[in-house]
Amino acid sequence: MTTPIRFGGLASGIDTDSMIKQLMNVERIPVDRLDQKKQLATWKVDAYREVNRSLLSLRNAAVDMTLSKNYYARTASSSNEGKISVSASPASANASLQITSVERLAKNASTYSASAILDKNNVQVTRDTKLSDLAGVDPTSISFKLSDSGDYKSLGLTVDSTFGDFVTKLNAKDSGVSAFFDDISGKLSITTRSTGENATVSFSDESLATALKLTNHINGEDAKFKVNGLEITRPTNTVTIDNVSFTLNQTFLETEGPVTLTTKPDTQAVFDNIKAFVDKYNETMALMDKKYGEAQYRDFPPLTKTQREELSEDEIKKWEEKAMSGLLRSDGMLQTATTRLRTSWSSTDVATSGPNQLYQIGLSTGRDFRAGGKIEIDETKLKTAIEEDPEAVYKLFTDSTTGLLGKITKVTRDVRTNITRVAGAEGGAANTYSLGRELNSIDTRIDRLNRQLVSRENAYYVRFAAMEKAMNQANSQAASLQQFLGGGM
Repeated sequence: MTTPIRFGGLASGIDTDSMIKQLMNVERIPVDRLDQKKQLATWKVDAYREVNRSLLSLRNAAVDMTLSKNYYARTASSSNEGKISVSASPASANASLQITSVERLAKNASTYSASAILDKNNVQVTRDTKLSDLAGVDPTSISFKLSDSGDYKSLGLTVDSTFGDFVTKLNAKDSGVSAFFDDISGKLSITTRSTGENATVSFSDESLATALKLTNHINGEDAKFKVNGLEITRPTNTVTIDNVSFTLNQTFLETEGPVTLTTKPDTQAVFDNIKAFVDKYNETMALMDKKYGEAQYRDFPPLTKTQREELSEDEIKKWEEKAMSGLLRSDGMLQTATTRLRTSWSSTDVATSGPNQLYQIGLSTGRDFRAGGKIEIDETKLKTAIEEDPEAVYKLFTDSTTGLLGKITKVTRDVRTNITRVAGAEGGAANTYSLGRELNSIDTRIDRLNRQLVSRENAYYVRFAAMEKAMNQANSQAASLQQFLGGGM
């Protein structure tokens, strides 16, 4: 809407615009109050959603902690990583393996051209040479297999495929081989990506192997080594025995001495996993406790537009820190959430042969009631429990009936549902939650009042314009009278 250009006070000398502005500031008070109410509701939505985000993060952490790897982490070491490297899985038992010798490493199979590859005209092939130009070769029949017992796999070539297409297909991610063509010598080399004595490269059409001059072959070999004196062969250099995985990196003789591989519980890793979860829980509890007990400053309502124009950025920031404080003070949903979450820890009671409550493994709410239900960790106690009875620790957290994580997941889901009904979800339509509907209602009232204010302002200008017109006429009459009287003397 275009604001009309007005010239007031030309006859009366009154600053009409200033006077009307002051009158409208009084008229605008109801709108300012609604704007303040809207701002408070908006801040409250933001405060609730901040809590909901923290609860979601806690719930996700609880879901992640149900994985057994968090409680059965293990560490593995090798007495000589250069010769043999080792890793352990959560299923690894306490183990000590001695690799007394590595006689042979597993090797790939390969085949390569004995001489330059020629086409039907005895011209050395290039990548642009069509495969059909090789003697006796039908590109559509080309397939290969990687072991004697395997099945042939088609390369999917066409009658127009080139030698370059052939090499590209061989090097495909899922082909199982890698190929190298030397443009200078015109020779091709094909190597299996797998190792072991069963590895091979063979084509369904023997005429292709003939055309490619693939007469040189290197057979694959199994790895051969001794574990605790027992001779073992495997088709790969990465071997798993008793859930301990190790990789043979080089050969060595028994006379050089054994390489010892050991696995044991990684107490520190398990402790760190549990501590990270407790930290996330404490972070969420601290946020809700802060908002629940935050002081309210009723003498610091949201600033109006006019007030903001009169203050500096720093003054606005300090004012709004107080204005936003205490929006969720003594909130019932936060009280329910913190109470239920605290109870989740104290009510966990799992049937195990060892500790059956969380405080027995060093996790408790502590003695300071002002801590807001935060969990304290007795590091020595928890690490001892992890080392001596990891199964009990695992069950205390994950038992499907009375374990901690299931309870926390349920509480966070319930509370988030309730908060979402009030404050909505990120990106949710305003009419789907109560504060959103309140904001819509406020907007409707503000729009109606603003329309009324425009009408009121126009009415003021009409009245002042009429006054100016009347005064202008009076001034004209006075001037005429003065002229008449002066002319008659």
